[in-house]
Amino acid sequence: MGMPPPHAERRATLLVCLVLLALTLGLHHEVIFSGAVYHMDDAADGYYPSHVAIARAYSQGELPSWERGAAAGWPMVADPYYGPFYPPNVLYGVLGAARGLGVLAALHTLLCGLGMLWLLRRRGLPAASAGFGAVSLALSSFLVCRIRHIIFPEGLAWMTFALCGVEGWLQTRRPRELVLIGVSVGLTLLCGALPLLPFFGIVGALYVMPRLRTGARPVVDALAITGAALVGLLLSAVQLAPTLMHLPLSPRALGTSYAFASSYAWPSLSYLGTLFVPDLFGGEDREHWFGLFNHWEMAGYYVGLWALLLAPLAFLRQRRGIVLETIALLLAAMMGVVLAFGDQAPLHGFFYRHLPLYAALRCPTRALVMTMLATTVLSAEGLAALGERARTRAAGWYVGAAAFAVLGVVLAVLLEKTRLLHHGPPTPSELVQRSAFAHFAVVLGAGLATLCLWLADGTRLVAPLFVLVAGVDLYTIDRGYVQARPLDYVEGTQRLQAVDWLIRQKPTERFALDPRGPFRLHNLGMTYGLEGVTAYSSVQIFRYVNFLQIIATGRGLPTPLDGDPAASDLKRFDSPLVDLLNVRWVLAERPPAPGWIERFRPRAGSTAPAAKWEPSWDRRISVWENPHVLPRAFVVHEVQVVTEELAAQRALATLDPRRRVLVEHPVSAGSQAGITPAPFEAARVTETSRDRTVVESNAKAPGVLVVSQAFYPGWSAIVDGHDAELLRVDYALSGVVVAAGPHRVELRYASWPLRLGLVGTLLGLLGLLGLGLAVRR
Repeated sequence: MGMPPPHAERRATLLVCLVLLALTLGLHHEVIFSGAVYHMDDAADGYYPSHVAIARAYSQGELPSWERGAAAGWPMVADPYYGPFYPPNVLYGVLGAARGLGVLAALHTLLCGLGMLWLLRRRGLPAASAGFGAVSLALSSFLVCRIRHIIFPEGLAWMTFALCGVEGWLQTRRPRELVLIGVSVGLTLLCGALPLLPFFGIVGALYVMPRLRTGARPVVDALAITGAALVGLLLSAVQLAPTLMHLPLSPRALGTSYAFASSYAWPSLSYLGTLFVPDLFGGEDREHWFGLFNHWEMAGYYVGLWALLLAPLAFLRQRRGIVLETIALLLAAMMGVVLAFGDQAPLHGFFYRHLPLYAALRCPTRALVMTMLATTVLSAEGLAALGERARTRAAGWYVGAAAFAVLGVVLAVLLEKTRLLHHGPPTPSELVQRSAFAHFAVVLGAGLATLCLWLADGTRLVAPLFVLVAGVDLYTIDRGYVQARPLDYVEGTQRLQAVDWLIRQKPTERFALDPRGPFRLHNLGMTYGLEGVTAYSSVQIFRYVNFLQIIATGRGLPTPLDGDPAASDLKRFDSPLVDLLNVRWVLAERPPAPGWIERFRPRAGSTAPAAKWEPSWDRRISVWENPHVLPRAFVVHEVQVVTEELAAQRALATLDPRRRVLVEHPVSAGSQAGITPAPFEAARVTETSRDRTVVESNAKAPGVLVVSQAFYPGWSAIVDGHDAELLRVDYALSGVVVAAGPHRVELRYASWPLRLGLVGTLLGLLGLLGLGLAVRR
């Protein structure tokens, strides 16, 4: 049977686009039409407060280069996960950080489907077959489970467009295809999907290499595609430059132990079943997930049962070079599965030692994104191959279609309602598995019935019916994973009575959170414009994280890392270093340390109206005041020089910050250790802003002005209008040498990596223009 006429294919392609739109709107209808939000796990704990802080910076006419709301100040622009320069993130400022997340999740679901549809149509597949692949990827459980890590759906969406550009260039050699590659690569990096970058790179390489072998100009094609990708890299320089410059200063510079890099991996072969039966160990709800922690890392990679079953049929396609392409894509799919088992398979160890960035990811299961991408392309090819084969046109297959459909439903009912092997009441896990296998039976039966219909009369309905099967299969699974919440859920999980009281005080000193309290409050300061010392972020300042570690244990972080330092907590409050951090307030159930004063206790039996979603925490968390807190800035006269890292850590563990200051090289201020110093002298902070701190001191003797603010390159000091050296003091904080008498000290922040990145991005934009002109020539 020949190909349908072009106008019919165009109509079919438009219909597939409408189907993708309808499925997307249906899947996310609460956030699109009812004002609901997605607010869970990392989406709430890390992304939400960061997006609020970024939107606040832009509303103030500033770049989000430095943020005071967490970690005693940190370079927020260095963390790529929050995409401060990713253009679609403007929706966070327009709709709010919580509502914006839901809209962006829906937008990138649609973009992912359209990108895959475009790619498959460019590969010469009929619209219905391409629609099957597009639905399989766009409605994969990955794009729903990873709403909590929105950068992953965003990166996957743009990866499909990058492959579109590759395909277009190999077929037409039109310069605009290189522009598409450059823009897609740039947006993939700007959105923050760096953890998936190694896997995207592998899939891209395996996709391109077989095509180069069959092309007329393999070297030229390889150079053109690589050049376009490099332009995309340059386009994202505004984000990459601050990130890359920061990495040596972050805990990531310590490296990760092999065990830590293998943390999130499939522990047994049984987890392979989640690719076919996604709820084999339960679903998204923690009360119904019985597998290894956690669901979205272990099982959120389902692209549909029939996508997996049809993928091997890609070998039947009759097109030049298809065998090599199929082998390469199959290799990518298998590589993702092998890596998912982590250190139980040899490939993980090789990648840990030799693949850049891989060792720092600690989530081998994320390699399954390669399996998802490759499988959806192969399955669409396989479905198209069915359309190219001869049909039997035997009417008896109608009976087979009906039989398989009925069999699937009957088997599902049996699995759901009866116990075939055991007696007695079912356990919760058995109930979940019954439902999972019942779903599997229905989908299997529906697909087999579709194959029988195709064998019966050879119509073109086989691909559209498989699109229907895939859509119903994935939509049903995804709706079980969607966690839409009412709009008041956001503040209802964090605006406790104690938080309200603290906000009303408009504190100029810092606050901290007892680590036994609600985890969601780690970045509370970023949300409400307060200054905190705790943080939850993947990219922090190593010295500051180590500072908190030394408070807790007296020792620094191990090298390499054997745990995740993303959550920076104060675990001890009886240390003078807590006073040094200017921690006056703590949100806790009980006194953080002896002598702390309770300033606010929730009224018995009452619940703050805004905190209705956390009534238990709301009734338990009080506000405690530290009577020994040190001022934000003060002058110390006794100076101890410590140049070696371990010695500095030991000195910090025993430091009395009121009497002595640690510096890294000799300075002409005060007396050396061992000489009786004068008491510390408080200074007055007269102005603070995002990138500026002004302090007035009037010490009776020379000394070091200690400013309780994280030391970081880019900060500089001006004393009485003249440039001065900014010191790293007390291991992680900032300081300036001051003489006796009145002085005005100004600290300013200017991120030179950000400025360099802005120049790079401008060059990248010019590079895009060059791709459209020079390559044509």
